[in-house]
Formats: sequence, C-alpha cells, structure tokens
Amino acid sequence: MDLNIDKLKQNTISYDELAEKHMLDTEFQKEYLNLSLAEYVEDGDFNKFFKSLEKVIKSRESISSFAKKVNIDRTNLYTLFNGKKIPRLDTIAKILKELGYTIKVA
Repeated sequence: MDLNIDKLKQNTISYDELAEKHMLDTEFQKEYLNLSLAEYVEDGDFNKFFKSLEKVIKSRESISSFAKKVNIDRTNLYTLFNGKKIPRLDTIAKILKELGYTIKVA
C-alpha cells in the first residue's frame, strides 16, 4: 500500500491548529486551567500557570480588552505573562473570575 504523503497532509491539521481549535471551547479552557493549577500546586512553577492563563485569555479576546474588563493595566498583564512579576492573589482572583473559573474549596 502506497501512502501519498502530500494527500495525507492536505487532509490533516497540525497540532497547533488542533490545540487552537480546542482552546475555543470554554469547557476545555476550564479543564486546561484546572490541570495547569494542579501542576502549579505540585511544581510551584508560576510562570507555566500564568502562560496557561495567557493562552485562555488570547483565545477569547485581545489582552487589551481583557485588561480593561478586569481593571488591570495591560502592561502589568504582560509583565505577569513574561514572569517578571508575581501577581497578588486578588489579581489572580480577578482574572479567574472574568474567565468564569471558580475555585472549589474542599
């Protein structure tokens, strides 16, 4: 059986395209953030967690419009996304609340 690689490539999408498509689903976004938050609790890598928040935000709208909604300066959000500053808890809470994410306390 001969595989026609060019035809196969035409009928498939890349991993990045697939991830981008899934990221449009709000339920997927919540699960993605759940996993990211659980990993943060395990490894303490805040930068990875905030990159996850950035991906979810960008999948919904621009950083500028999101920043306006949560009343956080856009440059401050970028500073957080770049790992140059660790946000206060109330900042994280504002971001998560706007994303429709609720933290369940056991």
